[in-house]
Amino acid sequence: MKTRRQKRQAGFICLLAAGFLAGLFLVIFSCQTPESLTRGRIKALEKGLLRPVYFRGQKPEKMRLADRMSFYKVPGVSLAVMDKYRVEWVKTYGYKDIIEYRPLSPTTVFQAGELSQPVAAAVALCLVEEGLLKLDQDLGDYYTGIAFGNRRFRPSEQISFSLHNLLSHNAGFYPWVSEGYSRSAPLPDLEAILRGEEPARNYHSYRGFDPEIPVRFSDFNYVLLEKYLSDKTGKTWPELAREKVLDRLGLKNTFFGVPLTEDLASGHLREGGEVEGGWFLYPEQAARGLWSTPGEYLNLVIELMDCARGKSGGLISPSLARRMLSAQAAGSGYGFRLEGDHERFKLFLKGKTRGFRAAMLIYPALGQGAVVMTNSDNGGVLIEEILRGLAVVYGWPDYQPEEKPLFRLPNEVYQKYTGRYQVNENYFLDVDYQDYYLVVHPTGQVATKFYVETQTIFFSVDPFIRIKFNLDERGQVTGLVLWQEDYEVRARKLN
Repeated sequence: MKTRRQKRQAGFICLLAAGFLAGLFLVIFSCQTPESLTRGRIKALEKGLLRPVYFRGQKPEKMRLADRMSFYKVPGVSLAVMDKYRVEWVKTYGYKDIIEYRPLSPTTVFQAGELSQPVAAAVALCLVEEGLLKLDQDLGDYYTGIAFGNRRFRPSEQISFSLHNLLSHNAGFYPWVSEGYSRSAPLPDLEAILRGEEPARNYHSYRGFDPEIPVRFSDFNYVLLEKYLSDKTGKTWPELAREKVLDRLGLKNTFFGVPLTEDLASGHLREGGEVEGGWFLYPEQAARGLWSTPGEYLNLVIELMDCARGKSGGLISPSLARRMLSAQAAGSGYGFRLEGDHERFKLFLKGKTRGFRAAMLIYPALGQGAVVMTNSDNGGVLIEEILRGLAVVYGWPDYQPEEKPLFRLPNEVYQKYTGRYQVNENYFLDVDYQDYYLVVHPTGQVATKFYVETQTIFFSVDPFIRIKFNLDERGQVTGLVLWQEDYEVRARKLN
């Protein structure tokens, strides 16, 4: 047996060892530099992407970025991440194209789609700051003169809305998103777009106009904004944006219109092929015509947040910046979409053009967020997985995957959904069932399992797709609707 003295010595040695280990831990921990912390975060993201849903009782599966790029046929990804109100890191993955396999770089530009609109709003607010414009000035007569200038029909009542309404998508225009034009197609001017005249391929901008509707996200708002600001200043939109915003912030790789650099990504379609000519043109530049890099775009957003936090001598005054970044209509600031409150309050946008997808997600209260750009029509679903991975790495308050329970329906319910559904003369969806799920087999593609959400709605996990079966008044299945991100397919059931 140990003596009392031996026990005291043993206890002292244990305390000494524990103190040494604690000290060693503190030394190791204190040696973690900001650079090593960032490297750890990058590695955690690269192997930590998350699907939008997972089954109850299971842990969300973490996936590698490289694997998901291959799965979705996305050639390239470029992203910039913010922490403590500054760009923490910028990194690119993959290629500009699938023909020459030119690697991406942080200066490679992408089409940014709807991310154009905050830049356009900033241009407008700079002109307000100079006293050239007023947010409450009525633009109804200006619009009427353009949209109905060569028409016999004129609205019987006066149209009234302001610059504020355009910036916040609160002017009542019918929802519309430009589909762009191939580089070989004739381009309409802004008046033709507002009138719905050839070579424009859209309908008249007045259709569906209703000032009682609080928010309708429509490119028409920013088409009219671009036309009005160009007329007011006598400058083209690229010149105006460069002078008022882009040059002042030193954004050399951000511009509107035709690319000004050879360091640009080519767009790619859902099936994997390259967009004709590499990219489409968007004469609706203020609405959808921006080219940029994630790093430069994030610096623009940071500048606006710094102004809102009280920065003097910034791009715009603190009062205008706070107005821009706060709700001016339901879910909308000036150019930005808004959601949540307190630490969950976020600015977000999703950009879409032919062959490109982009997104921005910012938590102003946390000083954190990210901008991600891809060169594929499939990039939107990949971006969602990237943002969920970042939410885990940085501890964001939301943007987590959704837990879904597994249900089983009676066999006769599954049975009535089986059969062939026709999308068009060459494309069909064959539906069968096994055990507790449906199996949907599209023409020329692999079959996918769909699980029960409700009696008529089913979902798949990888990729996340939802389908809803349509029934007539007798309960007979007439067709289905399939949704993936903002992509919709309708099919009728063949008897």
